Amino acid sequence: HRLLDVLRNPPPMPAIVNTTGTLDPPLGSNRLKILEVMQALVGLKSSEVEETMISLKVMSTVLDLFFQYEWHNFLHNLVKSLVEMVVKGENEAFKRSLFTDADILQRIVDAHHKNEEAMKLPKACRKGYMGQLRLIANMIIQESATDRWMEEYTSSAAWQAFLSSFLEPLNDMNEKRQLGQPTTHGGGSPSDDDDELPAHPAEDLGEVASQFEFRSPDQHEQLFDHDQGWAADDELIAQELDDGDHEMELDAEPAEDRDSLELSASVNAMHVDAGREDDKPQEEPKPKEDVEEAADAAEYNDINFWKPRPTWFKKE
Repeated sequence: HRLLDVLRNPPPMPAIVNTTGTLDPPLGSNRLKILEVMQALVGLKSSEVEETMISLKVMSTVLDLFFQYEWHNFLHNLVKSLVEMVVKGENEAFKRSLFTDADILQRIVDAHHKNEEAMKLPKACRKGYMGQLRLIANMIIQESATDRWMEEYTSSAAWQAFLSSFLEPLNDMNEKRQLGQPTTHGGGSPSDDDDELPAHPAEDLGEVASQFEFRSPDQHEQLFDHDQGWAADDELIAQELDDGDHEMELDAEPAEDRDSLELSASVNAMHVDAGREDDKPQEEPKPKEDVEEAADAAEYNDINFWKPRPTWFKKE
């Protein structure tokens, strides 16, 4: 009961202004989590839980939020899943509550009429929940084919008029869109979210196809004949270079580059290849004095070039 009170009367929250308008109050993450908890409770398929939800008219409150926040896609998908669980469930009383207390069929019909009126305004677009409503309506029709008791609700004149004037054209348009065919709304104008594809009559398809040239994979020689011309040009250029007919003028090297080359050559000349230790013959250890005298001489190192002398660190 307390969770339902939060859904109906949320705590104070600052209003949110976005491109769709002002949300005052916004849905908030708390109420969205409460709806997820209710979805989990319905999934338990407990008769006690379902009877409590019927008495509290939970589904009516859920649908109120669905239509209030018309651009909240997370909310719409959550409510669609919740309605589907109820309609496909086994508790007939819970299902009837959805059709009587929540009055879901009339809400769907009214939402499509409101959307049709809104679409007449300049720069208008469909409301955000229209796609979920179409899926819910199709699901109810599919389930009513097996649950005969639903016919007392789906056989009403308002619902049948909705099927012929709204749902069937929407299903046809969606089917054509999936097949890649151009679609139009009832008024004949192209849809805002459809691609404007040119439609060619069947007799014009041959003329359109004749404008294109198609090649099969076995026409390899024909496809790559132009490569022979390029190869001939390459051979001609190479022959002219060999004959010396064309001289390439190169700019003189800058002084900085010459200095760098000379420095690199001198460093390479000073480099000493130490060789492998295994290839060197074993020598007798030299006296300490000879080692120090040899160390005084300048030696090069593969890593640091200059090797420091031990005499540099002796105290005088």
